[in-house]
Amino acid sequence: MKKSLVALAALAATSAFAQSSVSISGVWDAGYKMTNAQDNTADKKEFGGNNAGTTRLIVSGVEDLGGGLKAEFKGVGLFSAVSPLSTNTAAASSNTVAGYGYSPNNNLFNDEIWLGLSGGFGSFKIGSPDLPQHTTNGKIQPFGTAMGGAYSGTVTRFGATNSDFGIAGYIGAAGKGRPVRAERSIRYDTPAFNGFSASYSMAAKNDQQTDANKTSANSNGITAIGLYYKDGPFDLAYASTTAKAGAYTAQGDTLAGTTLVASKLIPNAEAKYVMYGGNYTMGNLTIYAGATQFKTTGLAADLKVDSTNYAVKYLVTPSIELLANVVKIDDKNSVAATAAKDQKLTGLGVNYLLSKRTTAYLRYEDYNTDTSATNKGVKAQAIGILHTF
Repeated sequence: MKKSLVALAALAATSAFAQSSVSISGVWDAGYKMTNAQDNTADKKEFGGNNAGTTRLIVSGVEDLGGGLKAEFKGVGLFSAVSPLSTNTAAASSNTVAGYGYSPNNNLFNDEIWLGLSGGFGSFKIGSPDLPQHTTNGKIQPFGTAMGGAYSGTVTRFGATNSDFGIAGYIGAAGKGRPVRAERSIRYDTPAFNGFSASYSMAAKNDQQTDANKTSANSNGITAIGLYYKDGPFDLAYASTTAKAGAYTAQGDTLAGTTLVASKLIPNAEAKYVMYGGNYTMGNLTIYAGATQFKTTGLAADLKVDSTNYAVKYLVTPSIELLANVVKIDDKNSVAATAAKDQKLTGLGVNYLLSKRTTAYLRYEDYNTDTSATNKGVKAQAIGILHTF
């Protein structure tokens, strides 16, 4: 009897162990890029990466708790594909990504990171899970967050180099990063019902610190909702993200020591960013369309910026994909201090699928900004290899 109990205990322990797993995966993108402009100020040639995908290491795990309940975690670390001296772990900003990282301590995970539970009720995540706008961005055009997608760079719908556009400069410091997740936040995703699902994200507001060199982080309140529909050839999404400031300005990026740059979102002001669209697949052809609206309220000079994009992906053969995307950004500001900065980007791409994991790619971008003499007629070409593991 005792031997049977010991055997059963050993079997139970083995079964429990088998129900837990940890996996390591990621993306590696390296290539060569050439950029030139009409006035030569943007000319450069360099080896680099992230032209077709973000280089990253992903550690994830899941444990089956029984009854359909699972405990899960995910940690993503971004790094340079070509330089060990990269400064991709930038300092923390307020509820957003500063450059490539949101941790002031150079943590291993400097991108998406969360711990959660999932089951028949959907899933809960706590940490820094992606906001719904990141999910939506992947559905409205085929370039993701790389070249051709108008995610980063001079022409961007999220806000980065040109911090008036998108919501970037109003969550953290101006011009820092492309916020697709919020620090110290939660996210809930519903199960899918007849193709429909939804998500809700929230980062609590802290606005109690009034001193210039804040000893604890002031942060804007972030709320975001996502609505999705995926059935047959349709894959649609809607995301709305709102940042609200409290009575005192939120902490921005740490530049030196404890000196902090304030958020562009002044006390009691608000910024709202909406992105929506999707794609439709017909055989080898996928058609994409998307739009964004961004506006602020409560600033000395409020901003309003809209954008649209139309894109296609065509599978010429099982190994060759053709990609195209046209993005137009309409800056509706009329205040002299924020003169209109309409922008346009055309992105083209070719993917040659060497295997299920390895892709050779070509990328081309042509973009213009109306008011910047240094960013007119800019053209960029890139060639490289992307490997997933």
